[in-house]
Amino acid sequence: MSQANQIAAAGYSIGPGEWWTQTASMWPLVLVTRKLGADHMYLTHEHPERESITAHHLCCDLCPERPSVFCLSPDSGGESYRVTAADIQAGILAHIRRSHDS
Repeated sequence: MSQANQIAAAGYSIGPGEWWTQTASMWPLVLVTRKLGADHMYLTHEHPERESITAHHLCCDLCPERPSVFCLSPDSGGESYRVTAADIQAGILAHIRRSHDS
């Protein structure tokens, strides 16, 4: 028996659980593009010659202030992040627990 089978046979999971996983998979998100000015630290240190950068975020559609749940691209002038569905799900779960869990 492989080590992976032995861990699964223990009867517990270290994952977030079915309810959390299902909730995160259905959480309402909106893609938000934000223009960041020279007052943002990232811009000041990385691109002092530019007046602004444009970032793309997946944001919570239930929160009125549209906080970022997951950053897809910190600067549309450069490369976007390479992400998996699990990365995004982790960001959603963290947001739910931080901002919506009672």
